[in-house]
Amino acid sequence: MLLYFPNKFDENEWTILIAILFNLLILMLLPKKIPKEITPLIALLSISYPKIMDHSMAVKPYNLYNLTDSGKYELFDLALYAVYPAFGYLFVYFLEYVNVSRVLLVVYIVAWSIIGVAVEYLFVILHVFIYTGWKLIYSLPIYLIVIAITYVFYQIATYYHKKESNNQS
Repeated sequence: MLLYFPNKFDENEWTILIAILFNLLILMLLPKKIPKEITPLIALLSISYPKIMDHSMAVKPYNLYNLTDSGKYELFDLALYAVYPAFGYLFVYFLEYVNVSRVLLVVYIVAWSIIGVAVEYLFVILHVFIYTGWKLIYSLPIYLIVIAITYVFYQIATYYHKKESNNQS
């Protein structure tokens, strides 16, 4: 796979670099509430969703959006995947921090879906995503599904982590 360099270094490349720095700061500075064995799983899951979408919806025959400046696969298109782990991590982190009850879980998932759409809108403004057929409103049900799956995945992972921890004690 050939990676192209951007034709010009502008706001979308700066946005990606700043977002990667944000990811690193979050992972380094926030107190550790999520088990260290689960954190990389959440990060990989957070990278997997957009990668699947990009490799199915952003290519022919659909080509509903482009990443960064062109339809070519650029170096910063690859770097963009380093932006996503913070979203999944923060979703799970605050889930643990605020200890969301079952009643408020739906509100929490909807709120995070709206946050996801808002961040995506910011990325559209900064030309990280360039829609060619996609509309921002299409993203809301995607985020609802992805965040719900992330929640279920985290519950299963923590269940088995606790079970394994209890077996070792």
